[in-house]
Amino acid sequence: MTRSVTALALALTATLLTAGCADEATPPADAAGLSERYPDDTAADWVASADHVVVATVVAEREVPQDEDPAESGETTVPREVSLHLDEVVWSAEEPARGAPEGRFPLVARGWTLDEGEKVPVVAEGTPRLEVGHSYVLALFWEPAVPDGPEPVPAHWNTLGLDSVVPFDGGVIGAGEVAGTVVSPSAAPGGVGSDDGAATLGEELAGQNLDALRTALDEAAPGVREDG
Repeated sequence: MTRSVTALALALTATLLTAGCADEATPPADAAGLSERYPDDTAADWVASADHVVVATVVAEREVPQDEDPAESGETTVPREVSLHLDEVVWSAEEPARGAPEGRFPLVARGWTLDEGEKVPVVAEGTPRLEVGHSYVLALFWEPAVPDGPEPVPAHWNTLGLDSVVPFDGGVIGAGEVAGTVVSPSAAPGGVGSDDGAATLGEELAGQNLDALRTALDEAAPGVREDG
C-alpha cells in the first residue's frame, strides 16, 4: 500500500544535525511515517524490508530551517525534525545496508500547521506523532542518497511506513503516545491497518514486551528482501 501525507511532503534542503547527530544527515520530509515506502503490516513485512528494528526515545525536536518564514511565504505547514536516542536493537537483517544507528539519529516527523500565525500540531489518527520524552519501536531501513536534482538528498534512516512506528513507553508495546495523546494498550486506537483489514503487528502484540516481538520477527517467513 502507498499513502502519503501530502501537506507535509515538503522539499527540504538536507543539512547536518548538531548536538550529537553530526554523523547523520537530516532526512527529507517523507520520512518517519509521513509516507509508506514498503509494506509494513506484518512481522514478515518488517523482516523483508527493514535493516533494523530498534527501540528509541525522542529526546529533542526542532523546526527544520527554511529559506523563508512560512508565515511570510504563504506556507501553511512547518516541518519538524526529531532527535532519537537509540535504546536497544531488537532485530537486524543478516546483511543490513548499514549498521544500526548509534547514540542519536534524526528523523523528520509531523510538524505543525499555521493558524493565523500560531503553530498547531499535526496529528494522524491511530499513528504516533513522535513526541519528546516518549519511546517507540521502529522498523528502519537505510535510504540511499539521491545526489542528482535541484536539491540533493543525503543517505538517511527512514521508517517502512505508518505502521512501523509503535509506541513503547514503560517497556510495553502499544503503551505511550498515539496522535499526540498518551494511551494504554487497551485504549490505543487501531493503527492505519492492513489492506485486508487484519491487525497490524503492533496491534497483535499490544500489551506485550520485546520478547514477544523478537519471537514474532524470528519466526516470520520473509518474502524476497526488498532493497532500495
